[in-house]
Amino acid sequence: MSAGALLTLQGLRKTYNEGLPNAEEVLHGIDMDIAAGEFTALIGPSGSGKSTLLNIIGLLERASSGLYRLAGDDVTQLSDDARTHARHATLGFIFQFHHLLPAFTALENVMLPALINGDHATVESRARAAGLLDAVGLKDAHRKKPGELSGGMQQRVAIARAGAFPAFGARR
Repeated sequence: MSAGALLTLQGLRKTYNEGLPNAEEVLHGIDMDIAAGEFTALIGPSGSGKSTLLNIIGLLERASSGLYRLAGDDVTQLSDDARTHARHATLGFIFQFHHLLPAFTALENVMLPALINGDHATVESRARAAGLLDAVGLKDAHRKKPGELSGGMQQRVAIARAGAFPAFGARR
């Protein structure tokens, strides 16, 4: 693993229908390091394995072989429960569809990781969520519900929520 790498993949492979006549290898030995704070773009033609790679990085799917280190920990062979915990503690997701809860305000949607984590709506968690919304340019949208926001604004709420995961102390 490179010094300072938040995510390291070594020789990562993914084969669907492994061991069957219709087996298809879609990832062919991926090596990659991503440092904390680094921006990385994943581009390629349709069917080239982008979504599969993102699902593996997001601990939603398992690689067929290779090594995956996340925040210095080998997550390659974790149990499903341990993968769920690692995903919750380390990763934030922003999907194409925002999955904001329509009955919650923007502020409450950003606070969801804290609530899921068993924290209550403390002054600290509320201030942290407000700061994240402010950071994405939504200072005046804290009390608005998703239906009152444009698609781009909803995306920024999702970005703020994704940034909230490690901040709310998911590692216990």
